[in-house]
Amino acid sequence: MKVNRLLLKQNEKEVIEEDIDFSKDFFDANHVRRIPSCHVKLTLTDFGDVLECLMEIKADVIASCSYTLEDLPLKVNVKEKLYFTSNEEDKDSDEMIYEPGNEIDMDNYVLGYVIASVPHNAHKKGAKLPSEGKGYRVLTEDELLKERSSTKKSSPFDCLDDIDL
Repeated sequence: MKVNRLLLKQNEKEVIEEDIDFSKDFFDANHVRRIPSCHVKLTLTDFGDVLECLMEIKADVIASCSYTLEDLPLKVNVKEKLYFTSNEEDKDSDEMIYEPGNEIDMDNYVLGYVIASVPHNAHKKGAKLPSEGKGYRVLTEDELLKERSSTKKSSPFDCLDDIDL
C-alpha cells in the first residue's frame, strides 16, 4: 500500500482502504506463521511538512501456540496514529517518521504493528503446559533448588557454589 503525498489535498482528510497480501512474506514459525488476510483503512491529512496518518488494521493471523506449537488463529485489531515528514530538519524527531520523497510504502509499518500485536505467550483454549517429554522436564525453581541440593557434588569446582562473594 503506497501513499503518494502529491495526490493528497492539503488540510483535507482523505480515506484509503485496501487489503494487503502478506502471503509471500516469510515469518518466524515460533511466533507469527502467516497472515491470511489484512485490511487497512488509512485516514490521511497532509499539513504540508507533516502527514498525519491514522491506521486502522484488521488482520487474521496464524500464530503458534506456546504450549503445543500448533496453529493458533487470532484476530488482530490495531488503531495507531503516525506522523510522517519529508523535512530533513525533522529527521531525528521522536514524534515523526522521516520519509524522504513523496511516496510512502505503508506495508512495513502495517506488518510491524500486526506482528507487535500478537502476544509471544499465546496459547489455545484448554491447552496445558507439558510437564515433561522426551529429553526434558519442567520444574519450578523450588523443585530445581531442592534437586540440586540433594545431589552429590561431582565436580571439583562445585565447592565454589558455596562461597559468598
